[in-house]
Amino acid sequence: MTRPKYVASCSGGKDSVATLLLAAQHNEPLDEAVFSEVMFDKNTSGEVPEHRDFIYDRLKPFCEKELGIKFTILHADKTYDEVFHHVITRGPHKGEVRGFAWAGMCAVNRDCKIPPVRKYNAALSPDTVSYVGIAEDEPKRLARLDGVKKVSLLAKYGMTEVDAYKLCQEHGLLSPIYTHCRRNGCWFCPNASDSELLHMVTKHPDMFDRLIEWENEDNIFHRRMTRRETPSEVKARLLSKSQTGFPSPKSK
Repeated sequence: MTRPKYVASCSGGKDSVATLLLAAQHNEPLDEAVFSEVMFDKNTSGEVPEHRDFIYDRLKPFCEKELGIKFTILHADKTYDEVFHHVITRGPHKGEVRGFAWAGMCAVNRDCKIPPVRKYNAALSPDTVSYVGIAEDEPKRLARLDGVKKVSLLAKYGMTEVDAYKLCQEHGLLSPIYTHCRRNGCWFCPNASDSELLHMVTKHPDMFDRLIEWENEDNIFHRRMTRRETPSEVKARLLSKSQTGFPSPKSK
């Protein structure tokens, strides 16, 4: 009888990468790591550029060459460009272009992140075991796992979020995003912190300015990037504020 397939969901963040390292250290079965990459448009990743490079240039080769497992990168049919420029077909704003994703109701997660994962999971054998990067000190999230088909190796081996951070750091597999933020997310995320937004404004101004170009298009329903500000307002505020006013991100 063949054993089930073991797959690890991998965002490239500390918890999911620590899961890969634990599997290797403890000889846990692992066949494949899966990463769902949101695209800004057909040619531009929705990942913060440094994190995107970490995934492609460091993590993927590590999995394939050192761990000997497959590293699969999934993409949805839709990009953020298409989500933003969707024309509303009903209601009081019919005919207007949707605009930026709403904070707390992310159409990007719904249309660009989740669909390829669901499609991938639907093609798996029913006995497939999925490793999920949830740390021991996240009891509410751990409670959602059944411990059989969805398993946390971090919890199994008593690893907290801080432990996961240190483990990745020790192996040179800590994403560079942690130098300016506590989490990884799309570079145009409406829930991004000021430190994340400042990073894009100062380190990748050409990319951020594309959001300002969209903001200034005609017939846009939702022009605010965050709950209160348009991209141009975000940029103006952050550039006028001393960078010393932004605390350095710390791991939990």
